[in-house]
Amino acid sequence: MDEVIFLEVLEGDAVHARHRLERFPASVGRGYSNDVILDDPKVSPEHLRIERREDGALVLRDLGSHNGTYRVEPWAPLAELELTPDTRVSVGDTVLRFRSRSHPVEATVVGPAPTAPRPRLFEQPRTFGLALLALVGASLLESYLTNYGRTDWGELMVSVMAPLMLILVWAGGWSVASRIARRQFHYRAHATISTLVLLGAVLGPALLTLVGFSLALGGGLSGLQYAVLLGLLGWGLYWHLRYVTRWEPRRLMRSLVFVVLVFGVLSRADDLLGNEGFSDGLDFPRTLLPPHFRLARAQPVEDFFEDTARLQEQVDALTKEE
Repeated sequence: MDEVIFLEVLEGDAVHARHRLERFPASVGRGYSNDVILDDPKVSPEHLRIERREDGALVLRDLGSHNGTYRVEPWAPLAELELTPDTRVSVGDTVLRFRSRSHPVEATVVGPAPTAPRPRLFEQPRTFGLALLALVGASLLESYLTNYGRTDWGELMVSVMAPLMLILVWAGGWSVASRIARRQFHYRAHATISTLVLLGAVLGPALLTLVGFSLALGGGLSGLQYAVLLGLLGWGLYWHLRYVTRWEPRRLMRSLVFVVLVFGVLSRADDLLGNEGFSDGLDFPRTLLPPHFRLARAQPVEDFFEDTARLQEQVDALTKEE
């Protein structure tokens, strides 16, 4: 190898850090006296040393480490190894790769013209606070309006605490994924995204119910409500993944559209196939709305009885056929 080599600390197939080594011997370990310091509790304070032999070849030697040094391909423990380009060794939970300065790199990716960075709305503390207050208020109002009995303060508290706990757990999982993939937690951003998705899931069906009542659409908006929920799910996943992956937005959008559409079709397969599920309850809106919200003309009582008469005729005809 060349006089100057590079030691790369890998995380999967990605490079976490690169160290330029120009003078030999060079030591690697967890102690601060080393030329390369590894933050790995399974690495010994003085784990290995890279030396140059009399013939000019670079040799890696294990310094009697507690957990040993292993060659990756093929996997085998080692005490001494002559370094060649792309040699990989494992120390503790860390994989090291050695490369020369003449190693070729991939072609430069041509991207769009850079623009001045703008702080994202999700990263601002005020946005999270306002969204959380709106979610709490919407959850309390929805629970109160859909309760026909005596006010149960325990149920009201559950209606508030349940979404808050869901946000904490959901945002925590995405934050761990961000820490692993992008080296930052972004907890506030993930919590804000989760809060906005839940807020939309509470307000969306309520607004569509109001529209259906005002225009006398009945249950014709159930499909639209489901489409709105799928859209909220896709929107939330898109922004969560923007903080986790390095995919281009268009590629990420195409993948999520496909995933959400497949999920939507599979989850409504019974309805699409015409299979009717059995229900022991009546499907009707549980929220009572004021009559002056009604914009469409109310159905006269005579029309209702005419429809009932037609239904009775159809039932009688089916009875005679049997």
